[in-house]
Amino acid sequence: MTRALLALLSLGLFILAGPSHADTTPLRLGIMPFNSTLALIKTHQPLRQHLQQALGRPVDIFTSPDYAAFHRDSLAGHYDLLITGPHFGVMCLDSGYVPLFHYKASLKPIFVIGKSSGITSIDKLKGKRIGLSNRLSVSSIVGLQWLADKGLVANKDYLVLEKTTHGAAIAGVAVGDLDAALTTYTPLKQVPEDIRAKVSEIATDVSVPHLMTLAHSRLGTAGVEKVRAALQSFQATPEGQAFFKETGYNGYDPITPADLKPLKPYVAIVKQMMGL
Repeated sequence: MTRALLALLSLGLFILAGPSHADTTPLRLGIMPFNSTLALIKTHQPLRQHLQQALGRPVDIFTSPDYAAFHRDSLAGHYDLLITGPHFGVMCLDSGYVPLFHYKASLKPIFVIGKSSGITSIDKLKGKRIGLSNRLSVSSIVGLQWLADKGLVANKDYLVLEKTTHGAAIAGVAVGDLDAALTTYTPLKQVPEDIRAKVSEIATDVSVPHLMTLAHSRLGTAGVEKVRAALQSFQATPEGQAFFKETGYNGYDPITPADLKPLKPYVAIVKQMMGL
């Protein structure tokens, strides 16, 4: 696995991790690369710091260069704590992880378009260039299936262009490199204001549970419950409230069987795409 943490160390950015705890083993928090590494680190600093304080041990943040690498590392058990896509989360539950929470916000695929593009409805996407954050992201899988159900087939009725992150796809629309980007409301909320000012969105009528937070069972029952309590207490702190407001995640809800059932069809698609 290419570990973004090593790059952060070489840049001297790991000093943000706070005081060292040489006598304890850091918990490894893996975050799916839905944004740039630096943006992920910055956004999740309040969460990492709260977990360190609540758990009494250091927490190191890791990610990977792409969704496939991250998911393979997740399935291999490389992380103690995991923030991942809901479809990936379902698969990880069969690989030693315990369900904790998903964000309260619904994950609804949307099409971001330029304000002056003239694209006012889904049918006007025909013949256009549509950017994806990653072909394995749940927004891409659900959104492309939604288009197919409406009779628009990828790379036949429109051109699919894969970018590195949601932010990159949205920025592509803002500068005119793309006609539309398939993403969700929360990444749109997290891009810089100057980019948001140049785009608008067209909503879909489908949704799935948002990003899931899981803990590896090797932490033990007591360890998992301590993590669960730490996450619950985070959303009650001023830092946690600011985090959920700024990201648009709106807080935590427990993961239930009802959350997992509608994700099963997308798990099958991911397994086929990744050859699992």
